[in-house]
Amino acid sequence: MISVLLFLSSFISTFILSFRHAPIFAFVLYQMIYFFNPQNRWWGSLVPDLGYSFFSVAFMAVILLINWPEAQKNKLTQLPSFRWLYIFVAIYSAVYIWSSFPSYHIDALIPLVKSAIIMSIAFKLCNSPKALDYMLYGYAAGAAYLGYYIFQVGRNSGDRVEGVGMVDSPDANGVAAALAPAAVVCLFYFWRNNLIKHKIPFIIAGAFIVNALALINSRGAMLGLAAGGAYFMWRLFFAPIQRKNQKLTVVLITFAGLASLIYVADKSTIERIYSISQESEVDETRETGATRMVFWVAAMDMAKDHPLGLGRGGFEMNAPLYIPSYVNTGRSRNRAVHSSWFEALSEAGYLGLFALIMIVISSFLMTKKCKKLLTAPELLDDYFKVICIESMLITFVVTMSFLNRMRAEIFVWCILFVACAYNVYYLRKLHLNSEHTEKHVEG
Repeated sequence: MISVLLFLSSFISTFILSFRHAPIFAFVLYQMIYFFNPQNRWWGSLVPDLGYSFFSVAFMAVILLINWPEAQKNKLTQLPSFRWLYIFVAIYSAVYIWSSFPSYHIDALIPLVKSAIIMSIAFKLCNSPKALDYMLYGYAAGAAYLGYYIFQVGRNSGDRVEGVGMVDSPDANGVAAALAPAAVVCLFYFWRNNLIKHKIPFIIAGAFIVNALALINSRGAMLGLAAGGAYFMWRLFFAPIQRKNQKLTVVLITFAGLASLIYVADKSTIERIYSISQESEVDETRETGATRMVFWVAAMDMAKDHPLGLGRGGFEMNAPLYIPSYVNTGRSRNRAVHSSWFEALSEAGYLGLFALIMIVISSFLMTKKCKKLLTAPELLDDYFKVICIESMLITFVVTMSFLNRMRAEIFVWCILFVACAYNVYYLRKLHLNSEHTEKHVEG
């Protein structure tokens, strides 16, 4: 019943706030529905079946039209990362023509196209730094709910948690990848807020998220969060502009984080983390974490024969032809490649891989430009908000390097967050400076 109340209250409040407070709440509604995923929860029968995902997207479109005079100031054509995203979608669309499984490929293509459209609408609705905050709040709140739901379910498949995912992330690893960047969001807002009453929600949210990651036991997500979290803390500690006692705060947060991790981590979690360093060599008698390196080599060999890619499912179908026969791959030789980079290479060829890499590179270049304009002491919070978004992207990029998540919603969300920060902190500031210069010249 708590889940039902949380869902209905989130649905109604974000719907109302989209009209009364800020249009970006229409996207927050979409975020809530994504994580609550009522159609696939045990409590889904207790709420009206309204086709919530479709409703939220249609609602975003309506809000966009209502706020079009302001929304049209946000220019999609000025976003390098989105240009590369559209190129990637175009390449992936073209692969349909020669894909190994056209019907299977189209099942992956349609959600990718929808995601690009939805993120474009969301970008148009984000018109201020506060709107960017609301988007990050929505992500953290949705992830916290999922963490709470996982806490209720517990491990139901050995040392993992299964059957608790979202539409595009049904498996345990996909869920962990979606949750990991949200832990960085909680870390940032815990640091940014000075009052205890403002810190508490992020302490609770962070606790549920980290506990869920421990229960899921995804090594890729653990590595991603370690990389993104360490980067964020490193930037806080060595920041050129510091709050009072900032370095001491970083040290205390680090110790508190490690202590909480020790508290939530059980024997299986510790063994899972320990296995990352132990499984560095391929074992021909059994499948290990290192076996995926064989899959990556197989993907490169496959790309030599099929440079334009084979579409979704192409690697799985042809894997037995490229994986050495003496390598143990578990129950099946038709395995996934277990890396988004090699997933792109095998499905969309060299062009698709290049476009995916450029999406990420251009995003980091965009955050770099933002940070250059946010060096004043009074802009410290905004500076570290950009660092937070950068850390989230690092978290997901590292995680997706060990999982097939190149089409993941949260990956595109991270790209969206970067684009919105680039718009409100860089493009709009340049526009204002240009207008000021023109007025000065006219005067």
